[in-house]
Amino acid sequence: MKHLTISDIYLEGNMLSEDARKTIYLTPTDALQYSNNTWLYHQCPTQVQWLTDIETQKEMHVTQGSDHLSFYFPENEYLNEAWFDLFKELGFKLGVLEFYLIEGQDLAQLNKRDDVTLIKVNRENLQDYLDIYYQFSLPFGKKYAKQSVKNVKQNFNINKATPMVSYLNGQPVGIVDIIENKNSVEIDGFGVLEDYQRNGIGQTMQAFVGELAGERPVMLVADGEDTVKDMYLKQGYVYRSFRYQVLKEKI
Repeated sequence: MKHLTISDIYLEGNMLSEDARKTIYLTPTDALQYSNNTWLYHQCPTQVQWLTDIETQKEMHVTQGSDHLSFYFPENEYLNEAWFDLFKELGFKLGVLEFYLIEGQDLAQLNKRDDVTLIKVNRENLQDYLDIYYQFSLPFGKKYAKQSVKNVKQNFNINKATPMVSYLNGQPVGIVDIIENKNSVEIDGFGVLEDYQRNGIGQTMQAFVGELAGERPVMLVADGEDTVKDMYLKQGYVYRSFRYQVLKEKI
């Protein structure tokens, strides 16, 4: 399997600056999207430096209308209890992102349902994709969900990711975004509507992605606390690394 790391995961936000210590993403046209407005650390900051970074990011985000703070810490670097205490004291939520890989040919071997299809989104079926996308965005609030749908519409023809929608007997039931590179394929935004989960639909979608990938490995990032990662492991994905993320909403 080709050497890939969590740093190879695509971020669609606007890269404002990059240096040895960090990369800053700032996207005024998508100010409410957390991952498009964040800092990625290449080197772990000291707590004193991080407190300074918070103020700098806050000024940037407030200026463009973002109402959150977001930081990703370096891959495979553990933080101690002093950090966790500081996150809690300052009102940040701590998350763990886990990086998984599988060979495309192995993924393609998963059993598929004959009544499930996975189709590239076009102007004719875009609304099917958006309806499901909206449902998955609602936990972050109606304002966020509506703005996210608006951004998908506006960027439909220019996004690097290829949106796809899955149908069960013609009924839209799931979506996934595919980012194709020369040496890899990335899965993002994968989801099946709750009423249709645990029926082999997600597995069928994954198998179609494997067929698309061919000899290329397939990679994805999962929330370390999300039970969906158990599904990935059962499907043959291999855990490779992690990184901490901290998020503060409604600043």
